[in-house]
Amino acid sequence: MKNKALTTLMATAITTTLVFPFTNASAASSEATVNQSQFNVQTTEKMAASILSGEKSLKITNVTSDSVRTSLGQFKISSALKPIFKATNRQALINADATVIVKNDEITSITSLTLKNAGTNRKAVVFDGGDANIAGDVTVNADYIKILNVNIANDLTVTNRVKKAITIDNVKIGDTITFQPLATRKIEWLKVSLYDIETPEIIVQRTKLNISADNPISSIAVKDKVTSLEVMADVKKMVIDVENDFSLYGEGKIEQVTVKQGARIGLDSGHQINKVQVDAKNAKVTLPAVNKTELSKLIASPPYVAVSINGNEVLISDKWTTQAERTAFDSAVTSARTVANNTNASQDQVLNAITQYKNALANYQAVQKYGKKYAAGDKTTLTTLINSVQYVTVSYNGYEVPYNTPWTLQSEKDTLQSVVTSAQNVLYNYYATPTDISNAITNLENAIWNYKNAYKYNTNGYYVDKTSLTTLINSVAYAYVPVSLNGDGTDISIHQKWTTQDARNSIDYAVQQANYVVSNSYATQQDVTNAISNLQSAIYYYETAKKQGSYQY
Repeated sequence: MKNKALTTLMATAITTTLVFPFTNASAASSEATVNQSQFNVQTTEKMAASILSGEKSLKITNVTSDSVRTSLGQFKISSALKPIFKATNRQALINADATVIVKNDEITSITSLTLKNAGTNRKAVVFDGGDANIAGDVTVNADYIKILNVNIANDLTVTNRVKKAITIDNVKIGDTITFQPLATRKIEWLKVSLYDIETPEIIVQRTKLNISADNPISSIAVKDKVTSLEVMADVKKMVIDVENDFSLYGEGKIEQVTVKQGARIGLDSGHQINKVQVDAKNAKVTLPAVNKTELSKLIASPPYVAVSINGNEVLISDKWTTQAERTAFDSAVTSARTVANNTNASQDQVLNAITQYKNALANYQAVQKYGKKYAAGDKTTLTTLINSVQYVTVSYNGYEVPYNTPWTLQSEKDTLQSVVTSAQNVLYNYYATPTDISNAITNLENAIWNYKNAYKYNTNGYYVDKTSLTTLINSVAYAYVPVSLNGDGTDISIHQKWTTQDARNSIDYAVQQANYVVSNSYATQQDVTNAISNLQSAIYYYETAKKQGSYQY
């Protein structure tokens, strides 16, 4: 109605000019007519500017250094918004829909902005806000857009037109980030990269969302028909409220997960989840296994020393403590073993037990003292010491050594054997002096001490077989086909199959994750099994993504 009123007003002004009396009687009357016409035009422009003031919805058609052209005409830009309406943002802003506040022919505020121009996987469309403010919502409606350095007062919404990737870097968001659902049978993973932002609540309504962040995410709400989500970040709170089955993937630390609704909820990912609350009565929740490897290693063989009142009966090569000091350390060992044996212990309880044990061990070792007994020139002592030597398994990396069984390197065993041989030579030497015997005892005691301190314990249980996973990884190289740079196979021979770059990126990511498990010396057999399953699934989707080329020579 306002536009119609403006048109009517301008038409009236023009009509007034046309019907104004004009005769050849005098030059004065002609000059009066011209002045009257100019007055009418100026009045019309002023009234038009007044009509275009206030909140307006428009489409941006071009951006210059000091103005913006829109579907409602050209406007000046306030100084506060110039970081947004700059030439480097032209590609992102052209064809964008916006709701703005106009005052005196100048845009003073943006209350909503919808970005619609897509980039490519090689070159994203960049929208750099220059730390300016958008006093409302921002909607992303196209792929491969990178949003930088802007303050969004309300919500950031990613629509179902975003199917490949989006990057959000150094952006402040007042309310939520929402990923709208994608209604299609074949859904590919949408990669979301968050950098240097303190995220508000993230609302996930879309299946196959891959979120990575370099800062902890405060809250993630998984809703509706979402069946899978991958998070490569720490999360303070996650709420799962889905209609059916759901699987969580990725890694990081999650403080709390609340399951409000769902059927089969798979939380057995690489995440460390401290607390799980299940409100859905019929939901079957699969929890991640609590990692007790380090705790079990610590309590397997606590480094006790002798107990004495004054150390008079303890050899000068050995250490001792009082009974009270030993009891204090024993208490920490008992507490740690209680947590290790508790099948319901949380990961947080395990971590606390590790910390308390290490603190108690440090205190225990700080009060240890060397004994005062000196066995100089006594071959009986030397004989007993030689006979007390016990060797443990020699291994290169401990993979084949049973759980909780000590082992050493061959070089460490060789060092002790050399000292034992020297001690035996002294023992069998008829002419050995008391000083020779004393030195042999001291050297052997020190060698035994060093050897025991070199004990290592396997952290992976029994031998972990990674052969099948390695074979599967190597097989992927033979499955690769060319990537169509055109994206439609017109550059690939009809005798060859091809995939999109996104399909290739997806299988490459799966191979990267599998290689991480192979190279991880702490990976368990279950980790290997899961990696094989994930890579097999990725290979299947990669194979189904292959198409026949259409280029004919």
